[in-house]
Order: sequence, then structure tokens, then C-alpha cells
Amino acid sequence: MQRPVTIIAAILVITACSSSPRSIATTTTATSYTTSTSTTSTTTTTSTTLPPTTTTEPLVVTPGIVKVANASGVQGAANTVGSELAAKGFTLRDATNGVAAYAKLKVTIVFVVAGSEAVARSVSRLLGGVEVRPMTIPAWITDGTAGLGDATVLVMLGSDRAKKHLERIG
Repeated sequence: MQRPVTIIAAILVITACSSSPRSIATTTTATSYTTSTSTTSTTTTTSTTLPPTTTTEPLVVTPGIVKVANASGVQGAANTVGSELAAKGFTLRDATNGVAAYAKLKVTIVFVVAGSEAVARSVSRLLGGVEVRPMTIPAWITDGTAGLGDATVLVMLGSDRAKKHLERIG
């Protein structure tokens, strides 16, 4: 749209004469047109919804031998969890019991001997992400460290995981 804009400028010119000053007033009128330009832009956004991607770390079942110690006070809990771990492909040794300070735990802990950390992390993940610690010496299970045999991963099964199946935990 064009709108006329009128600008009136008055210029006063004073000229000097030899005899007396006189003023000459000059008026200048200018007309200009202002053009208003409107710009319209359109942005189109396309989105594609993809199904959620689940990144699952593969289970590492070797090299490592797992032993589950019942530290929950729930009879048969270590055998149940051990059987479920064996069904997932882990190599297991006979279940045992926690002793002394580890006879009754509220929270499950996984202990690991150096070299079997990947197996211990996989067991931990199946148990819902329980803490993994370096193996204690002595091991707080029946027959102490000798009771580990060749096991490199020791699950001290606390009451938090004792009555749960792996499918319901992880």
C-alpha cells in the first residue's frame, strides 16, 4: 500500500547586501511515497514418529562361574535364583548360605574376582542393577573363601530380591 507523505521545508536565506540586510524566504514542498511491503513466510515441519529403540546390552555369561549365597533368611531363595541364572546361560556352583555379618542382608550385593567383571555386571543387571563390589577375603559364606571353590562371581542374595523371579526384577 502506498501513502503519500508531504514534507514541507522552509528555508530562510539571508543575503547580505552592501546597503541593508534583507531576507528571502523560500518554501520547498516535496512529496514522497512510502511503500509498505508485507512478507509472508510459511514453515513446514515434518516429523516422523519411530517406535522406541531399546538398547539392550547382551548378557555376558563367560568367563565366570557364579555362586549364589542365601543371605535373605528365605529358605530356598538362593537355589531359585541360581536355577534362573543357569537357565540364562550362566555357569553355576551349588548354592550356599551367608554367614556372620552377611547372614541376613536387606540388600543384594554381587562380589567379583578380577577378570569376571562383565559376568558380574550381567548378573547385576538381571537382579535389577544391584551393586557390584570386588570380592572380599574372606568370603562371608559357609566354609569361607574355600567355599567359593572356582566361583568368580558371588551373589549375596538379600531379602530385597529373595522372593522375586528374574523376569519381575530386571
